[in-house]
Amino acid sequence: MSIKAVVFDLDDTLWDVSPVIIRAEKAHYQWLNQHAPKLTARFTERELRGYRMSLAHRHPELTHFVTRSRMRAMDECLRLSGYEAEEAAELTEQAFAVFWRFRNRVEPFPYAFEALEGLKRNYIIGALSNGNADVFQTPLAEWFDFAFSAEGLSVAKPDAGAFQAVLDHLKCTPQEILFVGDNPEHDIEGAYRMGMRTLWVQVKSSEKAPAFYDARINCLSQLHQAVTQLDR
Repeated sequence: MSIKAVVFDLDDTLWDVSPVIIRAEKAHYQWLNQHAPKLTARFTERELRGYRMSLAHRHPELTHFVTRSRMRAMDECLRLSGYEAEEAAELTEQAFAVFWRFRNRVEPFPYAFEALEGLKRNYIIGALSNGNADVFQTPLAEWFDFAFSAEGLSVAKPDAGAFQAVLDHLKCTPQEILFVGDNPEHDIEGAYRMGMRTLWVQVKSSEKAPAFYDARINCLSQLHQAVTQLDR
């Protein structure tokens, strides 16, 4: 059966997410230093990060809902710093807008543009991510037809419900979808269990391989050829 759609994870599949988050958090903290000085007098950037991590530990239900978790932590820290509820809520919204703008300033991996351009000629291109980047606000926007996030779906990979949302949107069979991702469990094994074809982008050579996958690449320059071979 021919492939109709190629669906991508985003973070660490099409770009390196770590430097993106570092830059976004730095810009976020600089904004807070100017507009919420009572908070930065109490919390360093590192301490804010630690508070977010502790909140996620206390509320595991927020693990994959990164926007919700980040904003809740910020609101709590602002209140702890002496801001009243209404002002804290307003500052939380404004500060997150700064973070999110920088969150979408990604630097795609080498060959990402060429690979997507080649695939776009023959396939529907989509995204399914547990992160909170908006692919339509990134440099890769023009190549994508649709995108889903765990936040928007209220369910995260590898839960079957996340992949089912893609199937419902495309109205095709699992075998007509190729899922491309870096995370062995969340991306590859989750999609494989749904009956989708899978292409593992092995970002880290030391990473344990998924239990099942249809193809593997370690550079996006190999993507178009791998998809072509799977679609024979």
